[in-house]
Amino acid sequence: MTPLVFEGCFGWLHQAEDRRGGRRGVVLCGPYGNEALTTHRAWRSFAERLADAGLPTLRFDYPGAGNSAGGEEDPGRLGAWIAGIHAAVAHLRATAGVEEVALVGLRLGALLAAAAAREIPGGVAALALLAPAPSGRAFVQELRALALLGDWPEGTPPAVTADGIDSGGFRLTPDTAEALRALDFATLAGSPAPRVLLADRPDSRAAARLAERLRALGAAVAEEPFPDFATLMSSVQRATAPSATFERVAGWLGEGVTPPGPRLAALPPLPAEPRLETPGAVERPLRFGPAGGLFGVLCEPAPAAGSAAEPRDRPAVLLLNSGATHHVGSGRMSVTLARRLAARGVASLRVDLGGLGDSASKPGRRDGLIYCRDSVEDARAALDALEAQGHRSAVVVGLCAGAAVALHTALADPRVVGQALVNPGRFVLGEGATSEQVIGTAVASAAAYLPRLAESATWRAILGRDRKAARIARGLSERAARRLRIKAGRLRASLTGRGYDPDDVAHWFQYLGLRGVRTLLVHSEGDVTLGELEAHVGADGGPLRTMPNLRMARIPGADHSLLLRPARERFAALLEEHLDGIAAAGPAPVPGGSGAGLPAWLWVT
Repeated sequence: MTPLVFEGCFGWLHQAEDRRGGRRGVVLCGPYGNEALTTHRAWRSFAERLADAGLPTLRFDYPGAGNSAGGEEDPGRLGAWIAGIHAAVAHLRATAGVEEVALVGLRLGALLAAAAAREIPGGVAALALLAPAPSGRAFVQELRALALLGDWPEGTPPAVTADGIDSGGFRLTPDTAEALRALDFATLAGSPAPRVLLADRPDSRAAARLAERLRALGAAVAEEPFPDFATLMSSVQRATAPSATFERVAGWLGEGVTPPGPRLAALPPLPAEPRLETPGAVERPLRFGPAGGLFGVLCEPAPAAGSAAEPRDRPAVLLLNSGATHHVGSGRMSVTLARRLAARGVASLRVDLGGLGDSASKPGRRDGLIYCRDSVEDARAALDALEAQGHRSAVVVGLCAGAAVALHTALADPRVVGQALVNPGRFVLGEGATSEQVIGTAVASAAAYLPRLAESATWRAILGRDRKAARIARGLSERAARRLRIKAGRLRASLTGRGYDPDDVAHWFQYLGLRGVRTLLVHSEGDVTLGELEAHVGADGGPLRTMPNLRMARIPGADHSLLLRPARERFAALLEEHLDGIAAAGPAPVPGGSGAGLPAWLWVT
């Protein structure tokens, strides 16, 4: 697969083998917002499956979404999204030499694909509608309901206001919502394609009506069940499983295609280094790591007028995956943060660790796992990629599992001069876990449970071996045992100079502080991850509060993933202050490696 840029859109071309077989190509029109984040890895696998079947496939980010230029609050979003589909079709024809194009749309993408199909010069050969929203009005109503039902912290602003609908970290403006309400399959003046495949959920009442409507317009309609829809949309990890529905759709798209002809030698070469220019920034996709299997987007300040290049003496920022979400970040936060930093003269690289997003799978490990020990190798490969671009030092930023990987990368690599850790769910890395497993084992701070100990229902649950109560009780007892073990290790170290517990997180931070690494440790007020902090250093941060080069901060009214705009803005401001402090302090190199120059008892191995 090859990254590319066209008409301000970022995309991937999944070319058929040897750039041949190009009779029919496919453009994938993805879903909106959080659904696009959830299905990203599955959408990528689907594109690879189509290319393997001899169908060159282009998947892309709509204008103002993903890695593409623009923002979700720009005017005319609906028109821009449909224009993006047109541009994708034209680009696929030009780069892959296909004679005909099929469109595949998922959820809102299905509605957009149908709207775009009739306006595409020459039309489209086929259209696959996967769990389509029956109308734009129905989609807006669904999004509004989900936003109102969201479990947000107390004191947060309402999710539905005059400024729009905030759902999953994305904002649908009133202008875009109003434009969407006019979009409806029922108002189609003609068939969007001669062949249409409709794959919908078994309980969908709208599917039969839509199939009947399309047949009345003259389309040859095939219908397929979509039994794995709920699995696909429920989480990033579950969406990595092979989709039987996608397999059937791939077979249908390949029906009636003329066998591949001779090699298409006249095709223009694909650009070696596509560039996307946005106000104040220039972005380039990078492939790096073993066999180029890791992926990231380098975002650098746009050169000033008359300047050949920007100075690179400030540390760059390495943005790691937020949990298992791909490199654009939860609610697209990594993209907006990268471009905001570029406007301030700071370069960044947002990356996918192995098995996530657009990076290759890790040998012998399922995709979508987080808190993996070997992710540190991938993060260090990203530091190598930054260094190859002239950025010799970096500040590593991570949220959730990304925070744990950032911490261990700082411990392992002297090029890291700073870190910003947000809501780390665990500090210790292992063989990997799913988000569901991490959530299922999370235990909040002891203070969160103390008021409930006075309730008789709590004791009935404990004595009755209620699973949740038992898990919490077990977690609290394990936490107490860990604290005793760590304290014993510190006592041994004070007497002998060695013997720290290998999971002594406070010792890690002490080592980094003395090495000159500046740390920003941020938690959402009341977040469940404060229980992990308490488990290792105490509810109030214990010894971390007085350590050199370490700042702790709490963000009130914030959810775990910083999906709420005020919380996201507060973190961005904290990070900018942190980066300014690092730049003002200047480099603090440690000669000869990560531990040289420090007392032997502080070395971390």
